[in-house]
Amino acid sequence: MSDCKGLAVSQWWLWLFVVVASGAVLYFAHWMREPKGVPVTVYLLAIGILIWSAVWHAVMALGGAHTMVGDHDVHWGYYADWMVTAPLLGYALVLVGTHALTGKRTDLVALVAVTSVPMIFCGLVGDLAPNPPTRYLAYGVGVAALAANFVVIWGPLRRAAAQQPDPMTAHFNQLALLLGALWIGFTLVWLLGPSGLGMLDEPTTTAVFVVLSVLMKVVWSAFDLRRLRSLADRDALHVAH
Repeated sequence: MSDCKGLAVSQWWLWLFVVVASGAVLYFAHWMREPKGVPVTVYLLAIGILIWSAVWHAVMALGGAHTMVGDHDVHWGYYADWMVTAPLLGYALVLVGTHALTGKRTDLVALVAVTSVPMIFCGLVGDLAPNPPTRYLAYGVGVAALAANFVVIWGPLRRAAAQQPDPMTAHFNQLALLLGALWIGFTLVWLLGPSGLGMLDEPTTTAVFVVLSVLMKVVWSAFDLRRLRSLADRDALHVAH
């Protein structure tokens, strides 16, 4: 009975994300109709992240995208979500950090993507590992990849962002801090949840993942778009000549 109740709680949280994400998609689409100087690509990126994530949350809420490994259930739907959305969120951050600069910094996009994917993949490998040593080894490699991601963000990307007008630089710094804190949050929940130390049960882990996902993919994107729209109104998105 308790397992059934826990499953129902997890499903409720997953469906909640689908509802919130769907509302955010409509809201961002409404903004996109009047972009206010913000590139349409930025809106489409935020919308695409939400749609992809909502699809996988719905699949998991319907009982799919999971498999039993040893004594715990691996919800690989999370990794299918994160494997795509983590690099896209990094790409969104690169767009902010280089918006007012001439030329495309494809090197920064590649660096952020290259360091984002391994941290997600290692989480999946650790979750699927049948024994703790392998599990924590994979986790350690994933944390190292996250550290490498931070080096890219606070190294070359931050230096690029500093060449922009002060309001854009400040916006980048805020976004980078928020995104980094949320990524660390996901990492800690993984460690404390059924995949790691088992201090958090399945429903609690699901609830925290959903809250973090809403903060990362709805609140973070809304803050980014609203701020960019405000800066565009003040003509602060471009380098002054």
